[in-house]
Amino acid sequence: MTPPSLTRGTPPGGITPERLLLGDWGARLSGRFWQILFLVLAIFLAALLTSAVVSDQITGTGVLHEDRVSLASVMNGTAAQPFAYRVVTPFLMQIAQDVLRAPSVLRALPGPLAAKLPEWCALATSTPRPTCDTVAAYVAVAGAYCFCFLMLIYAMCLRLFAGNPLISLLAMMFASVSVNAIFLLHLSHMYDFGVLMFATLLLICLERGWNLAFTLILPVAFLTKETLVLYSSAFFMANLGRIGFIRNIALTLTQIVSFVVLYGLVMWHYSGNPGGGHEYYLPDQIRFFLQEITIVQWLLLLVVLVLTFYGFRDKNPVLRRSCIVFLPWLAAAMMGGEKKELRVMLEVVPLILLLSMDSLVQMILGTTSRRERSLT
Repeated sequence: MTPPSLTRGTPPGGITPERLLLGDWGARLSGRFWQILFLVLAIFLAALLTSAVVSDQITGTGVLHEDRVSLASVMNGTAAQPFAYRVVTPFLMQIAQDVLRAPSVLRALPGPLAAKLPEWCALATSTPRPTCDTVAAYVAVAGAYCFCFLMLIYAMCLRLFAGNPLISLLAMMFASVSVNAIFLLHLSHMYDFGVLMFATLLLICLERGWNLAFTLILPVAFLTKETLVLYSSAFFMANLGRIGFIRNIALTLTQIVSFVVLYGLVMWHYSGNPGGGHEYYLPDQIRFFLQEITIVQWLLLLVVLVLTFYGFRDKNPVLRRSCIVFLPWLAAAMMGGEKKELRVMLEVVPLILLLSMDSLVQMILGTTSRRERSLT
């Protein structure tokens, strides 16, 4: 049977790029055929991009080399502080290895993955050295994280751009290229894909108004990496005027108290591990920005700022209000991140990507898709 035409009801003048990319795709995809087709395409593209990004992280960064965060020490609970506090990823790796039998599954899969796995295992040179099964468990969890991150970007862009699957697919590719560029600066940790996934999931909860879901997911997020608790500020700002003020305060305080209690318990549990807890790099950061930064680095920073904030008042109101998270994140990054360590951006990368995708649509096509302009 011939599928319904995407050009049904095309106005005189034919299909222009603006009509193709910014038309009412919600109406065009009202049929089940097109919805299933683009969903399958998104899944296939996400799987393909995930394979490339995870492979580049393993081969192009020190994720399997750094002794402080050796996969073996993380799995047995002896990793250095503060890395030991980030307990969600090793917990999922344990499930993947012992319950889901991910190492055996990956070795049995047809295609290049089974052939690459021994090569990746040979790259694990950290002390203590992880077993190949542990490396395989990490590959499975990192792949699941990355795949979900890209699919969440796709879902969020469908919301932002009136159900437009073309822009949403392009956003997935934009996200994978951007993340890969950060990883290929040779510094990455085992929880990085989880940070990307949970940050995007929290933004979707905010945009959809799923306040209880946000509050329940946040503890899992900040036990993946503690700085994700900063999204409680985005929660408070996004819900000003959208829900009752008292309820907003109560939910925000619940999130903060849960962080203090749960993260405090985790810190106490691993207080005997080596390491001095959170590191302090503010003097190095100040010296870098005052004396060492180059013109090229300033220009790259300017490009990021323009892409993030171009046409700001026309952007999705929840994303606009979520930008409050940049303030505590910047303070945390300046104090706790090494100079030129771009991976400290990962907490806010999904927000930057979504804002930048909106800016690119405005710059290239001259307008944006229909979106709600009110939080009420």
